[in-house]
Amino acid sequence: MTSIYVTEPGALLSKSGNKLIISKSKEAPIKDFPLEKVDSIVMINSANISSQLAVELLERDITLTWISNKGKFYGRLEPTRAVNIERQITQFYLADDKEFSFEISKKWIYAKIRNSRVMLSRWARERKIDLNSEAEELKNIADVIKNNQVRDSESLMGYEGRASKIYFDGLKQIVPEEFSFTHRNKQPPKDPFNSLLSFAYTLLMYEIYTAVSLKYLHPYRGFFHKPRRGHPALVSDLMEEWRALLCDSLAVSLLSHKVIKIDDFLDPDEETGGVYLRQEASKNFIEHFEQRIRKLNSYLDFVDYPMSFRESITLQVGSFVKAIESADPEIYRPILIR
Repeated sequence: MTSIYVTEPGALLSKSGNKLIISKSKEAPIKDFPLEKVDSIVMINSANISSQLAVELLERDITLTWISNKGKFYGRLEPTRAVNIERQITQFYLADDKEFSFEISKKWIYAKIRNSRVMLSRWARERKIDLNSEAEELKNIADVIKNNQVRDSESLMGYEGRASKIYFDGLKQIVPEEFSFTHRNKQPPKDPFNSLLSFAYTLLMYEIYTAVSLKYLHPYRGFFHKPRRGHPALVSDLMEEWRALLCDSLAVSLLSHKVIKIDDFLDPDEETGGVYLRQEASKNFIEHFEQRIRKLNSYLDFVDYPMSFRESITLQVGSFVKAIESADPEIYRPILIR
């Protein structure tokens, strides 16, 4: 199956027979795809879609997502049958269960911190940089969570915040100096590296949002992240263990190998100070993200064969479904990289 990213300004998506057609105005089609091979579509900025194709996508359960080239998630087109109200009632009930929420949240945050430590240690070895103290601090925090020494959700949030600061303090020593990365900032990102992180996180959010919807969960009722208007909190929960492995590592790799250069970024926005990729560089970044999400891995310890990261995410969401349907957080086994 194929995930399609439409980045061409003014592109029109339409249907002809059994094909998805991407064109511009009355010009000849840019590309076409057999609809039976399309899994999902992401439209960026000013792309348009015909009503005939929109209905066809709903009939075929093909999700359509809109995002901006600045990484803002606008929303999705999805069929009404993508709702299992019984499962969502269970989800809401357990989200209000403090013990269940706390136990499942510990799994996500432990995995996030542990995976961040592994990635930081890898980069330090590759560049011969001493980040032993940061790695040791991250290990200590992860061990506190693993050994059930955290009292409650508020304490867990405190440990997560402390670990994030330590991690990004180490990461700033990895990122090439010309990209001016000193700390994590967002909404808007104020430097090139933060711009890449925010864009990658938006793309990952779309991936996990799709998996959550396909499992008939409610994206906006989370367990660790608090509910707030317009924020898919459950998606943010499930993203945590994947961030360093799929997003941070991609950003570091593209800068280190000069696939993305400093000239690929626009000057800071006059009103907000936000820094964003130019159009062609944005397209290039998306292509590399898609390559990463399709890459095979063997990290899931309950599967004995390699699979793509996209497939792994789907299985992880399925594992979460089993945990809530059994009301047992121990069923969920987060991804732990080595």
